[in-house]
Amino acid sequence: MKRPLTVFIFSVVLMGVVQAQYTSLNEETKSMIDEGKKTTAVLDFEARGINEREAKTLTDRFSSALGKTNKVILVQRTMMKEILEEQGFQQSGCTSDECAVEVGALLGCQYMISGAIGQIGNSYTIDVKNVSVESGATENSQSSTYAGPKDGLIVEIEILAWLLMNLEPPKDLLDKQKRGAAAYAPGEKPKTKVGALMRSLVIPGFGQIYSGKKGSGFTILLLEAGFIGMAAKSNNDYLAFQTEWNMQLVNYQSATVPADIEDYKVLVDRARSDMMDSNDQLNLFIYASAGLWAINTIHAFLVGPKPDDDDDEEASKSPPFQLAYSPLTNQVKLQWEIDL
Repeated sequence: MKRPLTVFIFSVVLMGVVQAQYTSLNEETKSMIDEGKKTTAVLDFEARGINEREAKTLTDRFSSALGKTNKVILVQRTMMKEILEEQGFQQSGCTSDECAVEVGALLGCQYMISGAIGQIGNSYTIDVKNVSVESGATENSQSSTYAGPKDGLIVEIEILAWLLMNLEPPKDLLDKQKRGAAAYAPGEKPKTKVGALMRSLVIPGFGQIYSGKKGSGFTILLLEAGFIGMAAKSNNDYLAFQTEWNMQLVNYQSATVPADIEDYKVLVDRARSDMMDSNDQLNLFIYASAGLWAINTIHAFLVGPKPDDDDDEEASKSPPFQLAYSPLTNQVKLQWEIDL
C-alpha cells in the first residue's frame, strides 16, 4: 500500500510543478505582449551572389542581434523549420511578401522579417524588411551597401537588426563597423592600456601616438627631446668650465707675482662659479626630463585605448541567453546562445 501511495503523491507534486511552470510561462508571454513586443519570425535571407550556407549564417547572426534588441518575441528558428517541414513548405523559395505572410500565418506570429544579400563586383547589398502578417504591409525596411571583405557583412547585418527596430546600434557594433573586417581578423591583437604604457616607458609620447592621441604624443616627445638636449648642452658647458677652472687653478698655484696671483684668483672663482651654474642647470634638466618621462608613462596608461572594456560592457548588457517564442506551445522559452 505504501508504494502506490508514494507514486500517487509524486505524480500529484509533478503535475503541480508542470502546471506552475505552464502558468508562469503563459503569464510571462502575456506580460511581454502587453509591453508591446510582437511575435516575430525571420526567414532565411535570399542569397544573390553568395552561397546558401553563408546566407544562413548571416541570417542566424541577424536573428541573434534582433533578440538582443529586446523589442520582439522571436520564434525559434529550429521550431519554425520543423513546423514548415511538417506542412511541406519550402522556406528556401519564399522571397515574396505574400509568401512571408503565408508562413507567418502558419506559425501564428504577428510579423515576418525577410531579406536578401546580393553582390555586385566587390560590393555587397543587404535589404531587410518587416512585414505585418495581418495586413501584409511592410512596416519597416532597411538597406545597407558594403564594400570590402566578406567578413565585414557580419557587423553590417547586426547593425541592420537594430535599425529595423528603430534603435541606435550599440557602440561596440559601430566601432567594429569603423574598423571593418579587421575587427574579426584572426590573431589580431587589440590595443590596450598596458601596450600604451610600455611604449611610453621606452620612448616618451609613443604610447599616446599608439592610442591615437597624436597631438599630446608629439608634444611630449618634443618636450622630452628639448629637456634632453638642454641637459646635454649643460653637461658640455660644465665640462668646458671645469677645464677652464683646472687651467686657471694651475696658473694661480704657479703664480709668484702678487698682481698675477690676484688676477688668476678672479679667473679661478669665475670659472668655478660658471661650472657650478652649469651643474645646477644639468641637474634641473635631468630632473625635468625624468619627471616628464614618468608623467608621460602614467598619462599614456590613463588615456590608453580600451576596446576590451567596451566589449565587456556591451557583453554585460547583452546576456548570453534570451527569450524565444515557440508557436507549438504558444509559450516563451529561455534560449541559451553563444556566438562562435
